[in-house]
Amino acid sequence: MPPGLVERTVALIREHPECFWFRHPEARIDTPADIRLVIERLREYGGRRAWRAAQELHQCLSPRCNRTS
Repeated sequence: MPPGLVERTVALIREHPECFWFRHPEARIDTPADIRLVIERLREYGGRRAWRAAQELHQCLSPRCNRTS
């Protein structure tokens, strides 16, 4: 995963708690599947700002974002 992606994901969870009512407070983000779940919840339960943040996370999971120059 790209550097900083987990930290950004955790920050978005804090910024949009209404999207993560089901999430245990001590749950960790360890895998791309965890990030995909965050993306889905931002899209499903969040407003426009959350949806845009989900798009950014989704783009960072793509193979192009994982390449190093």
